[in-house]
Amino acid sequence: MTMEKSPQRWNYKTLDLTRLKGDDFLERLGDLLDEAGRNGWDLAYMCEDFMIMKQLYFAKE
Repeated sequence: MTMEKSPQRWNYKTLDLTRLKGDDFLERLGDLLDEAGRNGWDLAYMCEDFMIMKQLYFAKE
């Protein structure tokens, strides 16, 4: 499986960050962003309650 850049359209996803709150917030957020990056998602906007991810790549077999 390879990642190919999406040439014409992007998908957006909103993630709730309130469920990550706690002592290990930054570690859990880092893991979430690492996993998203491996799947072709990039951070578009983030505030303390939610973040919006934009999919720049898609998996091609």
